[in-house]
Amino acid sequence: MGSVNKLNKGFSLVELMIAMIVSLFILAGLFYSVMGDMRSYESARSSQELVTKGRMAVQTLRLYIQQAGFRDITALKNETTFSAGTSNVGGTWDYGQVVQGMTNSVDIDDEKIDSDILVVRFLGAAEIGIVSCIGEDLDESTNNEVTLYVNTSDQLMCKDNDDDAEVLDEGVEFLEVLYGTEDDYRYFTASEVTDWADVNRVKIGLLLSTEVSAHGLTNSNSYTIFNKTIDAANDTNYRSVVMETVLIGNQGG
Repeated sequence: MGSVNKLNKGFSLVELMIAMIVSLFILAGLFYSVMGDMRSYESARSSQELVTKGRMAVQTLRLYIQQAGFRDITALKNETTFSAGTSNVGGTWDYGQVVQGMTNSVDIDDEKIDSDILVVRFLGAAEIGIVSCIGEDLDESTNNEVTLYVNTSDQLMCKDNDDDAEVLDEGVEFLEVLYGTEDDYRYFTASEVTDWADVNRVKIGLLLSTEVSAHGLTNSNSYTIFNKTIDAANDTNYRSVVMETVLIGNQGG
């Protein structure tokens, strides 16, 4: 009987504690492995989202910038040009000028401080892809202005003439614009441009952002667009800088 009772004896308290500690180590390893996989997934997803967002934002800006100075064949034959005057956001147009840059506007209430504003003007043309901020075709009689800027809610905005601004994209934190001229290989800020009629290309820079909460890591990076450095936001968002050069084929007279 004594030998049978000895064989049926259970685990001791020490053995149970050792088993529990080993189990905790195994569970901790599994937890960190799962967390690592989640972080890798979020990183890959966020990076891909920023790439897609960057392509879409650049293509959208290119669409409107390349409309600058457009006139249809009838307007060209009639030598129709753009008169001097005041833009819809408070800037001043010179005779023949079709591109205008500024860093602030008294007529835009929600612009982001230090982010650039770009204004282009053009004539409409039905059925050939000259469009308003909401994508509607503009007919030949339309003398149009489009203002592109980033607002305080980190949205890329498009404002038509005196209409309300439309949201083009979310998660755009800054827009920086430089201007190139026919006779100079350099690029200039809006305040450095001396003759807007000579501007034949613009270089746009965007700081894009997407919210990521799963990894819990703080983004303490600063970002540089051209000559401008944007301080770290110290949040959990992923960010990337996108730059693109756009030619203004319709510039001049």
